[in-house]
Amino acid sequence: MAAGCVKARVGVHVSLFSFLKPSSKRVTVMPAGVSFEVKPGQSILEAGLAAGYAMPHSCTVGTCGTCKCKLAEGKVRELTNFAYVLEAEELQSNVILTCQAALKSDAVVEIPNFELKHLTPPEDFEGEIIKCEDLTHDTRKVTIRLDRPVKFDAGQYLQVHHEEIFGARSYSFAMAPEEEGCQEVELFIRNVPGGEFTGMLFADKLAGVKVAIHGPAGNFWLRDGRGPIICVGGGSGLAPIVSLLEQAAKQPHGRPCVMFFGARSQADLYCLDRIQKIGEAWDGAFQFVPVLSDEPEDSDWQGLRGFVNTAIEPVAGQYLSADTQVYLCGPPPMIDAVTATVLELDIVEKNIHADKFLDASHGISRQD
Repeated sequence: MAAGCVKARVGVHVSLFSFLKPSSKRVTVMPAGVSFEVKPGQSILEAGLAAGYAMPHSCTVGTCGTCKCKLAEGKVRELTNFAYVLEAEELQSNVILTCQAALKSDAVVEIPNFELKHLTPPEDFEGEIIKCEDLTHDTRKVTIRLDRPVKFDAGQYLQVHHEEIFGARSYSFAMAPEEEGCQEVELFIRNVPGGEFTGMLFADKLAGVKVAIHGPAGNFWLRDGRGPIICVGGGSGLAPIVSLLEQAAKQPHGRPCVMFFGARSQADLYCLDRIQKIGEAWDGAFQFVPVLSDEPEDSDWQGLRGFVNTAIEPVAGQYLSADTQVYLCGPPPMIDAVTATVLELDIVEKNIHADKFLDASHGISRQD
């Protein structure tokens, strides 16, 4: 009898204080009108990606500002201070960063560039690094075997975590997806001075090592259209460009494409055989244009020199129109310069799609 009373009291005690348990909230994205659940501890961005929505983002850690939007209704909790990235006027206008915003109540956010494309929700995988091949003096192709196939869109990325290193590193798929998924994935990884993960990789300490994988993620994919395509890759930013174009080369579309590769010197050019095969398979005009910014003057190089943004109009001028789509991937200075150039050439802003490759020098652990 006494035991029964104790159980009853415990039950009452739990129910009286159940309101202290954090509960899930819902966020609605306008004007798209989609709604999804945000669990306790999740950011709005994490929840949206987990639900398979193409949430605008890049760095995921509150640095780049790609995910900023307006909070129209509700309350959020800042995981890190928005003021590190947002201007005072933006803060006063209720602009938030979805990657650094947890919900305190149901909410409505306004994301004008939200695209209604359903992506494969990210999952956790176990992986093993089975092969490392030199592509240049500071870039390697790394092959990881997963415990099961992963499905992804060409241009997306995954996160790699090594148990001895704090934080995950994000690397783009350097390959076209297969319909049934890919159990072995290829990445292009550049050696970042001072980078923990790349330091171990280039010291040949990661062969056969087990890693945790999370993905796929990212909204860098080829959009539907009939207009010309201009792609610009720099450094290991060539990976998602190659992935995207290899996939597109399998389809009949008739769209002309100009692919620029910005590099320092001839020694930094790689993947040329795969690019040639893309051009041979391409349904329409295809032009590959490497541009070298630091090639010795007395070398035998006969191609373009300088920064890649200066080559856009002279080379691809005939393809610049309101229907032209531009895809940029590489270091932030290159992307910023090319973006400014194509905007001056009247490319529509919504047709410019970029994936900035950030590393430890930009304050986050991406690509290092």
